[in-house]
Amino acid sequence: MIGFLLLIVTSVTYAQKDDLKFMLLSQTDDFEQFKNMEQDNFYKKLKYSKLGDSAAISFGGNYRIQWEMLNNPMFQKENGLDNNWFLSRGMLHLDIRSSSKWQFFAELGTSHSIDKDMPSPVDEDRLYINQLFGKYKSKNYEIAIGRENFNYGSRRLIAIREGPNVRLSFDAIRFTYKWKQFSSEALVLSNVANEIGVLDNDFYAFDDYIWGSYNRFNNEKNTTKLEVYYFGYKAELENYASISGSETRQSLGVRSDVSLARWKFNNEFVYQFGNIQNQTINAWTLSVNGTYKISDHFNYEFNGEIISGDGNSSDGQLNTFNPLYPDAAYFGRVARFGPYNLLDLHTNLSYKKEKISSELGYYAFWRYSDQDAIYSSGGRAVYQAVNDEKFVAHQIAFSLKYNWNSHFSTDLESNMILPGNFLTAQNFNKNIYYVLLTSKFTF
Repeated sequence: MIGFLLLIVTSVTYAQKDDLKFMLLSQTDDFEQFKNMEQDNFYKKLKYSKLGDSAAISFGGNYRIQWEMLNNPMFQKENGLDNNWFLSRGMLHLDIRSSSKWQFFAELGTSHSIDKDMPSPVDEDRLYINQLFGKYKSKNYEIAIGRENFNYGSRRLIAIREGPNVRLSFDAIRFTYKWKQFSSEALVLSNVANEIGVLDNDFYAFDDYIWGSYNRFNNEKNTTKLEVYYFGYKAELENYASISGSETRQSLGVRSDVSLARWKFNNEFVYQFGNIQNQTINAWTLSVNGTYKISDHFNYEFNGEIISGDGNSSDGQLNTFNPLYPDAAYFGRVARFGPYNLLDLHTNLSYKKEKISSELGYYAFWRYSDQDAIYSSGGRAVYQAVNDEKFVAHQIAFSLKYNWNSHFSTDLESNMILPGNFLTAQNFNKNIYYVLLTSKFTF
């Protein structure tokens, strides 16, 4: 609560013109906006100071505090566990750039939980290097080496993991070629396994890792975007309802963004193959998303998704889709279901005007295969296939966000999940109630 009050006091007294824009990934912030700030004061020097004739240095960061309340987290009344807690995260970064040719970026993070029973590594890490990389760019080429946060495409396979308290980092080597509206990126990524101590996360551990290529094309009017990608994935251990073991999996994907009048469509298809132990992998997912602009402030959105699950545990073939490292808030911040073995429909109405935005949404979930489990957002088979019921749950979600100024925002999200026949038949028959209040300060 003290941190929350300090956030409010700091943001209210912050005397800067309210026209700055901060990106989710701080390494992509626009230096020019800091260079052209009208007020020549300490804050401008902090955000933009020249180093010689061609380089500049910038310092920044953010602080976020969250209050969460979660009742009946496993669709059952649970006694003895606290149902509300606080999470805090602070980040500080140093960004040095030279004539748009090279960049050195370093970011430290500290994440803490208060009053949460059994916090996980995504809740707490006392001090860690979130990002530390160097990048060099020429006219058509770019090479980057070091630790980074990533968002690829629709965040279905590789995402920053912004919802939890500790972001997901990768130790990476990337090479990118750009020509007009086309770019092609070759990459090797080793995910960082978070520990809860001080500066104790290994570099380039390669316990699990990804290699591949991500290719993007935009037409000149920017009304059509096409992304084609390949990811290879190697894991020492993956656990599914029917099998566990070392896994090598290949993913071939295509994603398109198309704008037609008031409609925007975002569609994606991924096919996976490979092997785990003595079984072959044959899995896929298809997502169709459409957004209709009702007016300047209102949008209507619908989304349908099919995510394959295993149909027969004894046929020598695994059909369960592996989303690799997706956005943890795949179906809202409550994150009760992961993108494995699911059919889901989602529709929502959103409103946005100046500083305020809001959404009201509805989800419905079914199992794709009645022979496979329902998985958590972390990939654990939490609800086993003990019956042939397919309908899993309804979910109703509401969110409200207010941007007080460029530096300070407040978010409120609530979710209610009502169990369906698949869950109630196993005595998982209590509704889940979830509330999240977030305040974030960025400088």
